[in-house]
Amino acid sequence: MNLKSLKLKFSQITKKSIFKDTSWILIARLINVVIQAAYFIILARTLGAENYGSFVGISALASLLSPFVPLGSDDILVKRVSVDRAVFPTYWGNALLILLVNSTAISIFLLLISRFIFPENIPLFSIGFILFGDLLCLNLQDTSNKAMRSVGLMQKAAQLIVLSTLGKLLAILGIITFLNGADLSAEVNIETWSIFYFLSSFIISLFAILTINKMVGKPQLMLSRIKSDIRQGIYFSLGMSANNINNNIDKTMLVSMATLDATGVYGSAYRFINIGDVPMLSMFNATYPRFFQYGSEGWDKCLNFAKKLLPVVFGYGVIGFIGFQVFAPVVPKVLGAEYENVIPTLRWLAPLPLISGLQLLISNTLTGLGHQKARSIIQTISAGANVLLNLWLIPLYGLYGAIWATLASDTARVICLTVALFHLYGLSKQKTNNSRSN
Repeated sequence: MNLKSLKLKFSQITKKSIFKDTSWILIARLINVVIQAAYFIILARTLGAENYGSFVGISALASLLSPFVPLGSDDILVKRVSVDRAVFPTYWGNALLILLVNSTAISIFLLLISRFIFPENIPLFSIGFILFGDLLCLNLQDTSNKAMRSVGLMQKAAQLIVLSTLGKLLAILGIITFLNGADLSAEVNIETWSIFYFLSSFIISLFAILTINKMVGKPQLMLSRIKSDIRQGIYFSLGMSANNINNNIDKTMLVSMATLDATGVYGSAYRFINIGDVPMLSMFNATYPRFFQYGSEGWDKCLNFAKKLLPVVFGYGVIGFIGFQVFAPVVPKVLGAEYENVIPTLRWLAPLPLISGLQLLISNTLTGLGHQKARSIIQTISAGANVLLNLWLIPLYGLYGAIWATLASDTARVICLTVALFHLYGLSKQKTNNSRSN
């Protein structure tokens, strides 16, 4: 499939309804829910709360700097390729180069300071495997997914979503099969899991890259573009990093300031919240290029598009809140008695799907309209507030301190993003009126 045929295909796709745009991603995410649930349950039971807490803590640390691996090159790819398909090879090649260099540098840096963060009973090589698995491989998968969506390959993007989690499920099943028989009660140490985790992530990443090279085109380098693209892309990285801090700093801080058991409980509850977010994220993944398209046509077009999504976001958020309140007591029956504290934790975190949905809706609207800088500034301030709240509340209240810090900072972020959107809209209208009067 060449770039010319992809351009024709994209022109047809943009005429489809939001539902059709979302369908492939949603179907994949729903399938992924089942796979992810199986993976999470088996992994949590097999590793045990302490080993699982170690894994969650390392992954959370990686996620804090993970957005600076692509330096926004993945979002710049979507932005540019959505307008001109012919530039795909160079933006794809530059993105891969940036990913390889930055992931190596950041992984080594985090590995060097890891002894100041994690307990000494976690081996350095295990930390290294998990860091490379998250920083290199997961970023390669995410960038590949965005590359596929940027050229309208929603079906292939959906398949990659499923394969990403399926690879991890096969990894833990492989450990159980070859090392522990079929005994889920036998705990696997973090050393063994880190190796299998990296290998599964690397194989899926390599498959994704080869698929894109075959279907769309091989990567080409244009080093002269990298500097200017990084200058624009850094705001995407800042925004994503701030978002990851809000989502994960509490887990990392719980490891060092509370207990591994508390981290395992909190991480388990958060995993259920993430699973519940799947339909919402599917919609925003599929419609992300549309925010750029409508944004290029002006404020009114982009805001009207956002208004169409608002009832879906609000309705799903309310349903999710009720669902977590009702079904929270089922969790210990699935994961085991040591996860009893997940019940109140999950109930406290139940508002997050609604809050996250509103954040994404407003944030993507700002980005589509060319105000990624404003979005990133607000997200960065919110992340800083979250860190300060965790430093204050975790030593006092442990697990619940992390919960309250997350809810407070996320709610404040929605409010600030909304104020920014209306302020910038007012400035835009004022500028338009002034232009007409002159």
